[in-house]
Amino acid sequence: MSSTDSSKRLSMAIVEYLDKAVADGLVSADGAESLEIAKQCVADAFGLNLDDEASVRELTLKPFSLDKVFDVYMATQAKLNTSASNSKAAASAADSQALSAEDRQRADAYKAEGNSFVMQKDYASAIDAYTRAIELVGDTAVYYGNRAAAYSQNGEHEKAVADAKKALEIDPKYSKGYSRLGLAHYSLGQYKEAAEAYEKGLELDPGNSVMTKSLESAKAKITSSDRSAASPDQGSSGGGFDLSSLMNNPALMNMAQSMMANGGLEQLMSNPAIARMAENFRSSGQTPSMSDIMNNPEIMDMARNLSGSAGSAGSGANAGSADAGSSGSSGSGGGSSSSNPLASLMSNPALMDMAKQFMQGGGSRNNTNQ
Repeated sequence: MSSTDSSKRLSMAIVEYLDKAVADGLVSADGAESLEIAKQCVADAFGLNLDDEASVRELTLKPFSLDKVFDVYMATQAKLNTSASNSKAAASAADSQALSAEDRQRADAYKAEGNSFVMQKDYASAIDAYTRAIELVGDTAVYYGNRAAAYSQNGEHEKAVADAKKALEIDPKYSKGYSRLGLAHYSLGQYKEAAEAYEKGLELDPGNSVMTKSLESAKAKITSSDRSAASPDQGSSGGGFDLSSLMNNPALMNMAQSMMANGGLEQLMSNPAIARMAENFRSSGQTPSMSDIMNNPEIMDMARNLSGSAGSAGSGANAGSADAGSSGSSGSGGGSSSSNPLASLMSNPALMDMAKQFMQGGGSRNNTNQ
């Protein structure tokens, strides 16, 4: 088909489309008149004889029309554009995958470098190396988990908590993330949170002995804290027994009265060790603990010296008292405990029992909480 024939067929298609537009009501009445004029102009321009039926049949596109041909073209073009887009997306994805593979390789190298720094206990450098790995590939739980461990070793426990949580956000099945989280919470004194983290980690890795022992330690801390919170008020002395029980003990009250009667209280208060404790109480408001008293060598020496001097002084007025028992004459080496109220106080079974309760109960609890 010659170019002239093609032009005429296209011109005829335009003329037929203008007729169809009018017939379909696509334009107003004024628009229809304008299209009629345009149709005549096209026919005249391309030498179309619209009154010659044979010529019209030769050039017509019917049963097709120009608008249908255009629709087919647009649909084809859309398919071509989609195909082109898909091709570009595929090419971009391939490039992205290639880039990610390279980035992951570099990130793994930084991770290995960080592990090496951890072995050298250079935790600041390890943190920097893990950070570089995360900057390259931020969707890997191990990088955050390793940095959390380095933060914990570096004493930055809050940051360790944040990194451990991020690791678990990326991979909830990452058991080491719970181990890192438990350690960070434990280091912050958050024992309940630590225990919860270890329990979740053990659900994923039941045979992990490190997490098992860590869980036991966290639970022990929780128990110790609960016991301390539940214990009655022990006063400012920090003792492990009830001070009211001490003050209400008849034997101790009798000895206190005896000390006041025979001058033992004056001897007690004139001792330098007792004077220092009294001065400390006046200046700080804190009374000495029973362990301080029981472990103070000067006070114990004073008790023994007073006992010895009482024995050498003679039988005394209280030699026949019930507390003296079978201690013998005033001349014996041990002396009479009733003539030495402090010695009697230090040897009284009730007081010793309370002291043992302090040493085994309150004292051990204080050490556990440190």
